[in-house]
Amino acid sequence: MLRGGAVAIVVALFIAAGTVGTTAIRGRLQRGSGSDASKAPEPTLIADASLPADGAGAAAADTMNGATSGVPNGAPSGVPTVAQAGVTQPPMPIAPVIPIGQSSLADGITAVRADSGVTLSFDSPMIRTRIPEKFERFVRSTLPVIYGHGIDGALSSIPDGGIASQGDLISDLPTRGIRIPVGNAWMLRLYPEVRAGQDGPLVVRYRVAVVPAGQ
Repeated sequence: MLRGGAVAIVVALFIAAGTVGTTAIRGRLQRGSGSDASKAPEPTLIADASLPADGAGAAAADTMNGATSGVPNGAPSGVPTVAQAGVTQPPMPIAPVIPIGQSSLADGITAVRADSGVTLSFDSPMIRTRIPEKFERFVRSTLPVIYGHGIDGALSSIPDGGIASQGDLISDLPTRGIRIPVGNAWMLRLYPEVRAGQDGPLVVRYRVAVVPAGQ
């Protein structure tokens, strides 16, 4: 019994010593790890020499934006630049004098004005035509009703026959249009419109608007 008790005491002492040693080792490891973490240097941010500072970056962004949009840096909005000024159109010299919407003119003629264009309808037996000379006379008599006497100079600059002779009245001019210069930068574009008649197509309307001379 004494021998058995001594063996048990020795085993218990070994177990206790092993537990204390394990705990001490763990404590030292934890303390060592904590001290290493506290001594670790903070990360250093290295500035990229290829990137500008804040002020320079903003200026570079502004410069790039100006180059992308075609507007020089610092140019106020709404003010034409030198490049823009080269394409700025002068004021339109004439405009319709009839009100927006539908208007009834003499001899059963009807005019419908949109914002800037006008459609004139004249589908009556005495006015509709397929004869170029008759159509030109009608155009010369009705354009002053639409645009006022400001169009007189443009019409007088075109000799008789110079309107209808710009193309075939039935097959060509409805798609190509008639050109009547108005000043140096503007012109009237006039398009006859046709419908089928008993003896062939008849011009019964025309559309007209003031457009830049290059159109």
